[in-house]
Amino acid sequence: MTRKKILVVDDSFTARRFVGQALKTSIKCDIILAEDGAEALKVMLKEEPDVIVLDMMMPFMNGIEVLRIMKKDNKLNKIPVIACTAVEDNSVVKQIIEIGVTKYIKKPINVEDLVGKINEIFD
Repeated sequence: MTRKKILVVDDSFTARRFVGQALKTSIKCDIILAEDGAEALKVMLKEEPDVIVLDMMMPFMNGIEVLRIMKKDNKLNKIPVIACTAVEDNSVVKQIIEIGVTKYIKKPINVEDLVGKINEIFD
């Protein structure tokens, strides 16, 4: 059985590394890191991750823009996405759900909660 690949996308170096390390330890998976939306899209096409943990609030190309591009691409639109946001605005949550995010989680990220959501996707 091949190891699952999880792409963690966050413009914060600290958050990206923390989530990546926590997942690698908890789930025993391969972690791929990307620091922005444009890099994430390139990595998705090359690596074909099993799940994407996607920060919504990033400069240049935010998570909502990444989701919209993914949904239009036949190769990317089936990859489950867990959206991460610190925004308290319910309209943002509504918007990401309408676009088709698989699950979402509030920041700061609770690792146990995130691992639980990923395990639900893998089951």
